[in-house]
Amino acid sequence: MIKDWLDLLLGGGGLICLMILIAKSPTFEVYDAQLHQKLVRKNQNSFWRFVAWINQPILMVGWCFLLAFIQLVTNGWGKFCWVLAGLGFANVIGIIIKNTLRRERPRGHLAHDDDFSFPSGHVLGTTVMALMLWQLYGSTLWLALTLVIWWSLVALCRLTLRAHYPSDVLGATLLAISWLGALNLIVALIWG
Repeated sequence: MIKDWLDLLLGGGGLICLMILIAKSPTFEVYDAQLHQKLVRKNQNSFWRFVAWINQPILMVGWCFLLAFIQLVTNGWGKFCWVLAGLGFANVIGIIIKNTLRRERPRGHLAHDDDFSFPSGHVLGTTVMALMLWQLYGSTLWLALTLVIWWSLVALCRLTLRAHYPSDVLGATLLAISWLGALNLIVALIWG
């Protein structure tokens, strides 16, 4: 429970600070764009497009329903609802933030990336799913490595394809961490 409070407070506090910087600091925008240029890969090959496609938010909803169904069968309704609420509300919060800040995407992004930039929906969904898998299936080294590699590939693909700035990736990660901390606290209050 202490970890959930820390996730909520530190993740949420970091997210709020980042949102304020994006909304109010032109200097931050310049540094974020410069960092993006240093990190971006010149090669937007089919591998990075595949990583983006397989982790797109609409498909992540499908992966979420699959995980929720597995939880229903193995652990019952509580975990089923927790999984659906985990990704569902994270996406809703992410969409609200996107449409509130209305941050433009980096120049040179793919034409089909036509909505706003902050936070990254791909990274948000991947982070939520990775954290839920970690909570559900335990802290083994192979799972940790798999989840870190998965998250890293998605984060890099969003930068490589010029779809997001580094702060968009960080913001999505902070949102996922803080939301799951909050959700775990809500579940603990309801079901003790």
